[in-house]
Amino acid sequence: MTANLATNADRNLNANPDTRSPAADDRSGLPHYDRPPLKDSRRPRCPPFVEITDADQLLPYLEHVARRPYNHGLNACWDLKEGERVLLRVDNWHSELTIQACQRILEKYKVKYEIQKVDRGPIPTWVGADEVDYYLFRTRELAQWMDMWEEEEKKQQYDKILMGYGGPVLAERFIKIQRMPFITPEILASPAHAMPIEVINAIDRWTWDRIRTARRARITDPEGTDISFTNHDDYWDARREFYHPDLTAATWRGNEHFGKTYLPGHITGRPWMFHPFKEDGCGVIAGTTNHIAPCDWTQLVVENSKITRINAGGEFGDKLRNVMEQTRDIQYPTFPGKGLMYWWEASIGTNPHIHRPRKDFPSGFVNCLYERVRSGVIHMGFGTIISSMAEREAARMGHLVGHWHLHLYFPTYTTERSGDNENIIENGRLLALDDPAIRKLCAKYGDPDLWLDESWNPAVPGINMQGDYWSHYAKDPLHWVKTELEVCRNYHPMFMRMVDADAKYCEGEGARWWKGGCCNHSGVQAPVLPGNCCGTEGSAVQDAAPAQAGHCCHGGAASD
Repeated sequence: MTANLATNADRNLNANPDTRSPAADDRSGLPHYDRPPLKDSRRPRCPPFVEITDADQLLPYLEHVARRPYNHGLNACWDLKEGERVLLRVDNWHSELTIQACQRILEKYKVKYEIQKVDRGPIPTWVGADEVDYYLFRTRELAQWMDMWEEEEKKQQYDKILMGYGGPVLAERFIKIQRMPFITPEILASPAHAMPIEVINAIDRWTWDRIRTARRARITDPEGTDISFTNHDDYWDARREFYHPDLTAATWRGNEHFGKTYLPGHITGRPWMFHPFKEDGCGVIAGTTNHIAPCDWTQLVVENSKITRINAGGEFGDKLRNVMEQTRDIQYPTFPGKGLMYWWEASIGTNPHIHRPRKDFPSGFVNCLYERVRSGVIHMGFGTIISSMAEREAARMGHLVGHWHLHLYFPTYTTERSGDNENIIENGRLLALDDPAIRKLCAKYGDPDLWLDESWNPAVPGINMQGDYWSHYAKDPLHWVKTELEVCRNYHPMFMRMVDADAKYCEGEGARWWKGGCCNHSGVQAPVLPGNCCGTEGSAVQDAAPAQAGHCCHGGAASD
């Protein structure tokens, strides 16, 4: 099987330079700070890069994945049972080492498995503007997956299908669909996948309970986002436990069980459906990253949940403006007005140990999709609601369908209640991580200070490290991020000093825990993996590079 990506010619999305909108050059909303506002409170973090040379080194992480009770969310919860029939679907963009490790864990749990490998063609290298074309293709692909799962449901050839790492799945069916997010060894060998699912589920529930009971919400971010909306009673059932059954049926017909509530690991910070006449989301959304790669700084002006103007954005912005113009007069099913560009997503990640992969970034599936589920990161989505029946109906009508994103890495999410306000996220930290009940629960599995803290904070000049936001970062975010990741991977101690990073997981007990010690709970034992930490323990990279010798992270604050 070969999957071919959509090309620009399919939709003629490239803008004509002679007809570019004045908005293309509008950077009036670009933030500027005299001093990086988060330099002290949210310093950069970059975890160790562990060295994986054999599939067996990955098995302790997969032990935890295999044992987690099933749910249909974005955290890998395979719940393997002896004798069940399992389809593992991968493709040539997956590392052979991770495929081998998955095969070995399936064999250990004595399931009857089949591995299907799809040929997606050559692994592409991305730029941020590619998200527009890719998500036109991806929307069609996910619709095909939904059709495939429906056919497999009828045949009942498998009990479980493990594939993909994003988007909706069929819920409450005979066949259980679960995720296969392990693209590379770097992604799999992480505390994110050894984290006790009981703790992750508690974090999810803490977040959801505060969102569903809020009356209004405001989302801000130092890259320029400031948007508010009313969490109308009409979005909800009488108990505010689930989304309103009429709205759910209109948007998610045939998959209502999925659409009526949050997706584990991906908490819906605003309803993923539209009210026909009460949409009042107003403000601006701004950022420098989408699901595919860093992109030019882009600002969306939102009025009553409709995007009325797209400012700046470089080629990414040009393509989005072209889509907006092409669809301006089309009435999409369930949308409150004409046009494709409506804001419907503000989804919140909940796993503190997800991090941006470094090796081969950004290419294939080693892109920004995975990092969106780190705790406290919000990804804003606009366009058609992915894999909903409303989207599929629009596609059958011949309309252009797809949705696109901007990521917020340091957001503050404030809820308004009757006589009380509460932050759910502060500057990118999900406050569930500080909840006493969750910390007590987590203590059953080890040190809560290690489990309930983020492994990774991006280093953003002018935001959480020295530098000018525009000159050193936002005028070419992809160049900065690729450089940052290469230095982080190959010259880790030097990198930590350069950006004045927090070395919590790169020295001493924090490093030992991150490089394998995190697996040592619930009857699983794992060796400490070699990696590029800032101390001397197990650091092959440091030993091989004299320029990196010594404890570079000790007292090495970058000068102002």
